[in-house]
Amino acid sequence: MADAYLRVNAPQVIHETIDGEVIVIDLGTGNYYSLKGSGAEIWDALDRSGAATQDGLVTALGDRFETAREELAAGVASLAAELLAEGLIVEADASAKTGAPPSDTSGGAKGAFETPRLEKFTDMQDLVLLDPVHEVDATGWPQRRPDDAAVA
Repeated sequence: MADAYLRVNAPQVIHETIDGEVIVIDLGTGNYYSLKGSGAEIWDALDRSGAATQDGLVTALGDRFETAREELAAGVASLAAELLAEGLIVEADASAKTGAPPSDTSGGAKGAFETPRLEKFTDMQDLVLLDPVHEVDATGWPQRRPDDAAVA
């Protein structure tokens, strides 16, 4: 699996970064997740590349963290396994790749690497699953019923 390309499982999975924390929502299950620190950096590198191998992520993140490559590789592999198990990322072919995972070219000080942690929350499943945005097709939302269109 380390050589397989991985990508965010869009459109089933949506995400937003707020103050360095990535919030990920699985629209199929209603679960939401939090990634902070190195986990957020890994997610960002994966998302911005379109698709990447674990080795590509390790290389891209090597400039951002002051740690041995082996420790970084173990953290990426562990997080990738969790994300795959939750269905937040999926394997992809190389054609999904839109670019290399971005590396840090700022020349700034390297940060400390902490083992990435995926936090899972299930307390809002019912609300997420009830959201009418799940019933959207290519025409968008809200949709007029045929009898409403005749009146307008």
